[in-house]
Amino acid sequence: MASHKGQDPAADTVLEVGQRLFNVNRGTLASASEYFRALFGGGARESSESHIVLRGLDPEAFRLLLGFAAGGRVSVDRQNVEALLEAADFLLFERVKRLCVAFLQRELRVGNCAGLLALAQRLACPGLAAAARGVALTHLAAFMAEEEEFLQLPKEALAELLASDHLYVTREDQVFEAVMKWASHHHSREGQVLELLALARAPLLTLSFLDLLIKRSKRNLQDDPHSRILRILNHNLPLSWTMAQPQPHSNRRYETMYVLGGKHDQEQQELFQFYPKTNTWQACSPLRRRNLTQYAVAAVGNFIFVTGGYFRDEVVWYCVDWVLIYNHCEDSWTKGPAMKQSRNWHCAVGVGMYLYVLGGSTDTAVIADVERLPLMATEWEDMQPMVEPVERAAVLSVGTNIYVLCGLDENGDVYSGVQRLDVESDVWDVISFSPCPR
Repeated sequence: MASHKGQDPAADTVLEVGQRLFNVNRGTLASASEYFRALFGGGARESSESHIVLRGLDPEAFRLLLGFAAGGRVSVDRQNVEALLEAADFLLFERVKRLCVAFLQRELRVGNCAGLLALAQRLACPGLAAAARGVALTHLAAFMAEEEEFLQLPKEALAELLASDHLYVTREDQVFEAVMKWASHHHSREGQVLELLALARAPLLTLSFLDLLIKRSKRNLQDDPHSRILRILNHNLPLSWTMAQPQPHSNRRYETMYVLGGKHDQEQQELFQFYPKTNTWQACSPLRRRNLTQYAVAAVGNFIFVTGGYFRDEVVWYCVDWVLIYNHCEDSWTKGPAMKQSRNWHCAVGVGMYLYVLGGSTDTAVIADVERLPLMATEWEDMQPMVEPVERAAVLSVGTNIYVLCGLDENGDVYSGVQRLDVESDVWDVISFSPCPR
């Protein structure tokens, strides 16, 4: 049996950990650990023994704790951190435990978040547990790709993730896919699938995904776990899917930003989507339209609208009334109903389920015309014109109001007014003048 000689000449006790013996001083250990303070100072049998056996501890981790008790320092690295954390938790070295938790939080990534979440829950480390859960919640798609971590996740942990309003997915379809992947790993999990599928918010599943599920459910493949699970679902829909009234918090919040553009003389203009929660970019289907510029872009629901613009056909440039629609759920572009008025350098903004286009230029003049398109409608509606016709203005919506800021007027001069439209009353007014018109 190996013996470890400590630096403390006042060693008065031998502690046996694994196959190693450690000569220690009771007072030094008691000053650093509540566990040893109770062990040596209480009425337990060990308080009077000179040789004490400690079971279930890693000897190397214990050696590091002894060094911390003697000198107040400990070296934490990837190889020793988990064993050191478990030993510090068991022996109540609270400062060392905090150092280990801080180290693991810095090391968190998609590939280890499930294991660290389980470790944090077992050792009562709420800060580490929250951080690990946050990684899984904001990176579900990448987490699913880490099969060793994802497929070993306990059902309770998976349910907690999928039920969260803070779960970040680009489509609710991913929640359904996560359940299918986890349940298909072993036939014993098929009995738990309905409970987990109930956490997918059915009204938010895309039509194309539902159509795919219907087609897959009709395949008569007995050995295919997906087909078996879909047949179970076909005969036993989750109660939450059939309730007449939607449950509270039925919508998850998907915050995202799109950037569209490029050189107009190229065959396509690139579209990228930015996810603030994960700080990542994703390439989307590009806008395949050559020689189009000076258009306006706005978002309504899951759709991006490109309206109007200036187009060159062979030699001649002219205004267009085109509407091109990007469907976020399908990652595809389609043509929408043409505007009533061709225009370029105009404003576009979404308010509720309506798309508004405002002002801009035609081939002959700057205009004040306003029209709107209800989402999924086939015809545009005329609205009251702006007080002042402008092009190249800035626009934003706040509640039921649209604000058009500055722009160029009919003479090409900078207009300093801030025009406001109350969309409920369809009334315009000029509410202010910009101190820095542009």
